[in-house]
Amino acid sequence: MSAAVWDQWNDSQVSRYPHEAVVHFVERNFADPVSSGSWALDLGCGIGVEARFLMERGFKVTGVDHSPIGLARTQTLVADLPGTLQVQQARLSQIDLPARRYSCAICVGVLEAAGVDEARVAVPRLVDSLKPGGKALLVIAAEGDSRIKAHPELQLHGFSRREVEALIVLEYGVGVWIDTHTTTYQNASTRRSDWLVTIAKR
Repeated sequence: MSAAVWDQWNDSQVSRYPHEAVVHFVERNFADPVSSGSWALDLGCGIGVEARFLMERGFKVTGVDHSPIGLARTQTLVADLPGTLQVQQARLSQIDLPARRYSCAICVGVLEAAGVDEARVAVPRLVDSLKPGGKALLVIAAEGDSRIKAHPELQLHGFSRREVEALIVLEYGVGVWIDTHTTTYQNASTRRSDWLVTIAKR
């Protein structure tokens, strides 16, 4: 998927609130405010609503996105906040992340857009970038999600559980929990179904 497609998508978005799964994940796993110097990674930061939430909680944030418009909107959205935001424009398979830097990492609604091959490269790099004790949350569209057919121009892929499991090599010192979250609308005519993948680095 070209950056131009995501430029157009990011230019049209008006969301002001972080994904509820990110809010719950951060509230469950991190103090408010976080300890000084803690870094968070927002992989596929889009227009920056999750990056802003993480900075409001006290994290220094690295925002990565394929779209320069998305990154520009992220920078504008957090411009009034104190703290640190670093941005990196890259496809998922090209991300350059320092090892063992991040206490927190999130990737929301990105892997289904990037596709299986890109995700297989990016997720291990995300895991390597977590510091000991760090945790990550991946929110990935599942098979049967209505968004896949509703937005053919985005070429979204609904992941099966087997595909999700294959993204993460289970090794000593890494814990993984795979859960689901499904919401229906308009008498169940529209279905939003996500995998919620939590990763913990011991």
